[in-house]
Parts: sequence; C-alpha cells; structure tokens
Amino acid sequence: MPRRPRREVPAGIGAGLSNAEIAGRLHLFEGTVKAHISAVPAKLGLRNRVEAAIAAKEADLLAPPGRD
Repeated sequence: MPRRPRREVPAGIGAGLSNAEIAGRLHLFEGTVKAHISAVPAKLGLRNRVEAAIAAKEADLLAPPGRD
C-alpha cells in the first residue's frame, strides 16, 4: 500500500472526523490512525487534538480525506 500524504490525517482531524471515519476513508486500521493522531501534536508543538484541528483549519487542510 502506498504511503499516505502526511496531511490527510490532520485534514480529517480539522474536518471533525472521528478516528474510525478517518480510518475508513483512508483504508487504514483505526489503531494506525490513532498512532498518527498521537504524533501530530508532538510534531507540531501542540498540546492536544483540538489544537491540531485548529492548526489544520488554519493551514487550509479541510478537504476530507479520501475525497480528492
């Protein structure tokens, strides 16, 4: 399976999708999505998922994953 662009999981967070919804749209296991979501705030210097969602919106990453 090809590697997903790094912005698709944060885009899902910014769009308000649940882990299960992101996983379904990206054809990933929910645990994989959870791991990515856990890493996003740390990589961006944020405190939590809410700040990651705000950052995704500010970066204009609102296109829901899997709907290119």
